[in-house]
Amino acid sequence: METTIDIGRITRVALALGLTSILGGCVGATDGAVDTSEAAGFSSANGLTSFNGMLSANGLSSVNGMSSVNGMSSVNGLSSSNGLSSVNGLSSSNGLMTNSGGRTSVSYLVRCALPAGKTLVKKDQYGASFSFPGQFGLAPEWETGACGTACQESVSACLMAHINAAGVHVPLWFDAPMPAIGFGLSSTYPNQEGTFFGNLFVTGSDGKVPMFYCEGPGFAKGVVPGRLGGVEAAAFRNPFGDGGRCDQKCTAADAPNTGHGYKSCNGYTRPITVWRASSYRPEFNDNYNYKLVNVATKKALDLHAWNTADGGLINQWSFNGGGNQLFKVVKVADSTWKLVSNHSGKAIIGMGTTAGAAVTQKTYVDTNDHEWSIDDHNGHFKIRNKGSNNVLEVAPGSCDGTPVRTGVYTGASHQDWDIIGMP
Repeated sequence: METTIDIGRITRVALALGLTSILGGCVGATDGAVDTSEAAGFSSANGLTSFNGMLSANGLSSVNGMSSVNGMSSVNGLSSSNGLSSVNGLSSSNGLMTNSGGRTSVSYLVRCALPAGKTLVKKDQYGASFSFPGQFGLAPEWETGACGTACQESVSACLMAHINAAGVHVPLWFDAPMPAIGFGLSSTYPNQEGTFFGNLFVTGSDGKVPMFYCEGPGFAKGVVPGRLGGVEAAAFRNPFGDGGRCDQKCTAADAPNTGHGYKSCNGYTRPITVWRASSYRPEFNDNYNYKLVNVATKKALDLHAWNTADGGLINQWSFNGGGNQLFKVVKVADSTWKLVSNHSGKAIIGMGTTAGAAVTQKTYVDTNDHEWSIDDHNGHFKIRNKGSNNVLEVAPGSCDGTPVRTGVYTGASHQDWDIIGMP
């Protein structure tokens, strides 16, 4: 069962992406973001099995519906004291159920808490009904009753393990001491990324939400945009310090699962250990807007002067959240996407095959110059035009207003991009 789930922002838990540092100078600018079976268990694109580990796909761009002051508090229409199916457990009139991003958050909560075969049906403030299927079954008691500490820590670890700050779907393998997931290895996912633990429903003595991770031995291998080691969420904290290793600080699972994961970390007894593949193929959510940020300049892809006409110039600019800096990443064929401006509705195209050619927008037609391949590179993305075979780039050290162009790929940072979901 391939899962393609994403979470929107309600009350953001400060998942700052650390994109503010910039070069000291700049160069001249012009005017102007599976349901498959594995031998060891059940696979679902960010991992779940009732007894042997689980596969499941991340893509949760932030842990929302939580306040950084009060955790998952009732101000978001959510209460751990009452069942999700009750009026007081998950409100229809305020908070999460009242907007699409919040309902995506609910889909993750229900997916983590309730088992497969269970569906929570809730109404929004207008009386429209929405169905949320369960899958992991980590806290089935929360359907009709209170969510105690065990429930809170289980659901928290599940939510954290699904975060991809880039809003990109990447298959991952999960191991955990909770029977609903269990322990087991998959040869497809050899790199232990890290382990997630904490409690997103409360605040710690330091006034922060306990949102923790530690590094696995494979932390620097198969790095994935939006995951640990890539463009990651700054709200995660490693309680063991920079580079703190799970295998040196956490208590290993009992034999015969000693090398599979951990049964406790830093006092939390419901950690989830995540494994990733050596390589992967990204999937993007058609419902998301994305900002595309150049790794070298830290500036975002920008539709110059809010132009809506064919031929409008694409440049870079410091990100300000405007619609001219937001794009849809829409799959049109295997390993092929079109980049569509949120403001103009037009596709980003590469102009000809000459290196240095300008990038503009045009009404989409199904031709190679309107389409792009997107592949991972050291925790970022390279974006290659299907017509010219050149990649999206900017001039090194360039400033606001510098035109975006295509060039021959060399692996330099001014040709790498962070694609960050903005649901």
